Amino acid sequence: MTEHATRAYPQPRVPGEAFSSLDMEALPNAPYWARRMANTSLCAWRLWPETVETAELLVSELVTNAVKAASTDVEHLRYSALADVEHISLTLRHLAGRVTVEVFDTDPGPPLIADADAEDESGRGLMLVQALSKEWGYFFTPSGGKVVYCVLSG
Repeated sequence: MTEHATRAYPQPRVPGEAFSSLDMEALPNAPYWARRMANTSLCAWRLWPETVETAELLVSELVTNAVKAASTDVEHLRYSALADVEHISLTLRHLAGRVTVEVFDTDPGPPLIADADAEDESGRGLMLVQALSKEWGYFFTPSGGKVVYCVLSG
């Protein structure tokens, strides 16, 4: 994992790069919508089904972590308070055999790989990201928050 504290966000698009982005509220249904967008975009870019499946899993893990970092109290959330829910975003990039997944959240803390036991029901998300991607890391944005990213062959 590498940290790129000086990296600007959002990243400028590169000529020839396929690009897809989704802004959403940090609510429990965000991973579902993120997977749907990832599937639609990656299939439109004609990537291999195995790449699409792996990317969907990694998108789900990173967006779930972003939702947890936002720590929205969903049980006590009223419709009128939806404007106060933190926003997260997903960006997908495809260029020259690489797919990059970027997830932005406003949490100032770095992502940490948990030391999950076999009996634990959660805590393996970043271990999956590390195992299934070519590289992963994070960087802090100038306006606050961070982007956690991973790169796949595609």
